[in-house]
Amino acid sequence: MNVTRIIDASGYIIYAALAFLAVWGAYNAILLYRTLRKKTIRDPETLVTQVQELCRAGKYDAAMNVCQSPAYWHTALAQLMAVALKNRDKGLAKIKQLLVSEFHTEVVAEMENRLGSVSTIVRMGPLLGLLGTVASMIGAFGRIGSSEKVSPNALASDISLALWATGAGLLIANPMMLIGNDFHARLRRLRDRTERQLQDVLDVMETTEPGKAASPAAERPARPAASR
Repeated sequence: MNVTRIIDASGYIIYAALAFLAVWGAYNAILLYRTLRKKTIRDPETLVTQVQELCRAGKYDAAMNVCQSPAYWHTALAQLMAVALKNRDKGLAKIKQLLVSEFHTEVVAEMENRLGSVSTIVRMGPLLGLLGTVASMIGAFGRIGSSEKVSPNALASDISLALWATGAGLLIANPMMLIGNDFHARLRRLRDRTERQLQDVLDVMETTEPGKAASPAAERPARPAASR
């Protein structure tokens, strides 16, 4: 009898854990979409054009100020542009390495950690629900095997409660799986758009580097050889 009560109590603990998983999953999903919206710029062409014009004029500090202004500083594109402008004297190859590192450590690291939590919820939901079903079924059959008289209605209620644990686990896991896949797709689009728009600025920075400008000697046509 004591064993049956312990199993019943463990079943309710598993139901509480499933409720916690549902709340934790919803919390992570909300934060994921809020962070992604904050990192996404609504009108990137305005920022890109403005930074390109300032770079062509050699006003790199002004371009950095634009990227770090309150309207843009929290977006991924402006954040990476500021890194590129700050390290413009290190060469294009080094700048690209810094941008890759910055994108992964500062832009997507937090979102990937929360995506990991969502993936854990997707895996744990059905397993925890199945564990709740098994525990509840053990308790139900334990009452059947006891000397007490168990009514069919009470037994059916116990079995229904046991099956609801698996249903709850699946009900938690399926939406989290859809949210995880959707967010992965949105994150890939953010990365592709940011890389494309950032390349436009890097092209302007490359052409405006002092070493890229043609020297006066190279611009003058070669003198014809003196005739003998």
